Amino acid sequence: MKVNIEDNRERLKQFYETSEDYKKLLTAHNREYLKTYIDTVNNYASPASKILDLGAGNGLSSRMLNESGHNVIGTDISHFFLSDSAEFQSESLIYCVCDVLDLPFRSEAFDVVCSNELIEHVTDVSKSLLEMIRVLKKGGILIVMGPNLCSPLWSLIDLFNIVKGKKGRYMWAETWTQAIKWGWSNFILSVKKRFSSKVDFIYRKPDLDKAIFGGDSDSAYYASPIDIEKFLKANGIRIVKICESSSKKGRVMARLFPRFGLYISIIAKKNDL
Repeated sequence: MKVNIEDNRERLKQFYETSEDYKKLLTAHNREYLKTYIDTVNNYASPASKILDLGAGNGLSSRMLNESGHNVIGTDISHFFLSDSAEFQSESLIYCVCDVLDLPFRSEAFDVVCSNELIEHVTDVSKSLLEMIRVLKKGGILIVMGPNLCSPLWSLIDLFNIVKGKKGRYMWAETWTQAIKWGWSNFILSVKKRFSSKVDFIYRKPDLDKAIFGGDSDSAYYASPIDIEKFLKANGIRIVKICESSSKKGRVMARLFPRFGLYISIIAKKNDL
């Protein structure tokens, strides 16, 4: 199915600017939920870094980074999502409504550019990554985190949950048949991506009728760390880690399946030259 990227972009903008129910979903992104992301950024950011936090949603992640001692600009495409964050602004914490596809910042302005659970909602991944690279200082750190929607391991978890009488993932694998079909499809797709020399960003039409129930039904891109890794390397960005994790289980998974794991957590560095 051919996807109209510009149409997706406008539909998502309108949805994120008006959906009360989706905004309520963002309240689940509390401090505990965001801890791994914040810890990862802090592990790679120098003290008092100038940080651009993209896709900040309700702005809490930016606030937490600011509390860690950094100068932060938190952005989101939705003024509606950020509307409750204005009271927290200060000289070292600013919120800005903007689109990652067209960032309103000068080139080489930030020590760290980071995002959490943004990339899967982007309608033009190559353009968004180029914008991130543009505003990042030479020698700066780029951090991209979010779900690996191409991971076949999701279906193993779905099947395990279904066996235990629980539900599989909403929309993606609610039944045995869906889980097996989706897992096999993702396995074949990930293997092809891994051994192909081309970057292949695969887009989908966001299902906004189901978005208020979560589950990344509003995703516009079948996010894969393999795509992002190849694209960054092709644009002169050095990969520091293809899969970063702070937990013991996560580190084992990162070592065994760095490109096939459940989550994307790429750490990269812009060349000093």
